Amino acid sequence: MSVILDIIGGGFGLVKGLIDNKKAKQEKQLEIDLKKMESQAALDMADQKATTDYDLASLDASKTSWKDEYLTILLSMPVIGSFLPGIQDYVVNGWGYLAKAPQWFQISFIGVIAATFGLRWLFSRGIPIANQTDAP
Repeated sequence: MSVILDIIGGGFGLVKGLIDNKKAKQEKQLEIDLKKMESQAALDMADQKATTDYDLASLDASKTSWKDEYLTILLSMPVIGSFLPGIQDYVVNGWGYLAKAPQWFQISFIGVIAATFGLRWLFSRGIPIANQTDAP
């Protein structure tokens, strides 16, 4: 009877060893996954800080620059012109021509505005650019 109990006990010990081994592997994989997530979170935070620092530096540099005032006036002109009866047709016509501008120009223009006003985050979210076929 003692031999049978030893065999059964050995079998349970073997099963327990297999279960413990599987549990250890799962814990190790969880540790690896946690380290990956922590590493990615640190990279994301560093990237966000770099973007924010760049935008703040851009805004700080604009204190002595006229570029932001110029762009504000330039971007306000079509808005104001939309309310002036003699100019409205020119504004609408101008939008049609601007819609035909090459994509590199559209991206460059948006980039200048983003850099001037500290809006670099616009590029990280993606900006829809007009299609050449959308133009009138």
